[in-house]
Amino acid sequence: MLTFLINDNKAGSPTDPTVFWIHLKPKEIAAQFLEQTGHKVSNGFVKRLLKDLGFKYRKMSKNLATGHSPYREQQFQIIFDLVLVVSANTPILSIDCKKKERLGNLYREGKCYSTKPINVFDHDYYYLSQGKVIPHGIYDMLRNEGYISVGNSSETAEFVKDNLLWWWDNFGINHYPDAKCILIFCDSGGANCYLHHIFKKQMLELARLIGLDIIICHYPPYASKWNPIEHRLFCHVHQAMKGVVFSDYNLVKELVSKTKTDTGLKVVARLNLKEYPTGIKTTKEEVDYSRIHFNKKVPHLSYRIAA
Repeated sequence: MLTFLINDNKAGSPTDPTVFWIHLKPKEIAAQFLEQTGHKVSNGFVKRLLKDLGFKYRKMSKNLATGHSPYREQQFQIIFDLVLVVSANTPILSIDCKKKERLGNLYREGKCYSTKPINVFDHDYYYLSQGKVIPHGIYDMLRNEGYISVGNSSETAEFVKDNLLWWWDNFGINHYPDAKCILIFCDSGGANCYLHHIFKKQMLELARLIGLDIIICHYPPYASKWNPIEHRLFCHVHQAMKGVVFSDYNLVKELVSKTKTDTGLKVVARLNLKEYPTGIKTTKEEVDYSRIHFNKKVPHLSYRIAA
């Protein structure tokens, strides 16, 4: 009878016939069972029955792509092949910009231990903030290390280039003294958009400054969640920053720097409070395409920039 009650209240996914869910909580199922049969069952018994029927307490997962790239499979194969063939002396970096935050006495998701209630403004109006917090991350896949620059201006291609240069000058050159090139994975949009000439121009400048070739691989559109930095670095940084009011930039830097995991993740943070102007137009003629060698299969998403 209890199984029939559960089946009567379950619904199915419109996209997957094997997925079902039930909107009632165990105590609500027990209450309905008592009302209909006059027999009382415990919440624990209902939970065990739900488990036996294949139900688990889950939240939604953002796994359905809103679109499809015709080059998706080819580009992923290129990414996998590059990871296998590059030398052990080659840094493999995953880069992206984390969700932007606002500085000030504003509400932030999460909890933390405090001696008294933490009072913040009851609205999150933009004028109440004291500035922007723009965390740009670099994840070293071989060393399991994160490097985050906290900016306050704009997410631009120059901002990305400066952060990569900071990583190389202070860490990369010491960790990879025999490197001949750098392999960088990034999304296909944002400041590192594959469509923008300015990103290629900034990467050309970076390659010249560090004296190394740079291999760029963009994850295809609608596939940014596969970028390793998302689930190997940013999720842990997010946990370290939850429930704390961003009173100033030094506090943000301190919180990011404290990020670590049991598997050995270490994070280095710095402030990059340089002003980065937006709206700069870069034409195709301003980019030295003679130094860019495009992949024959997916040229717009994979290319090598010569130093």
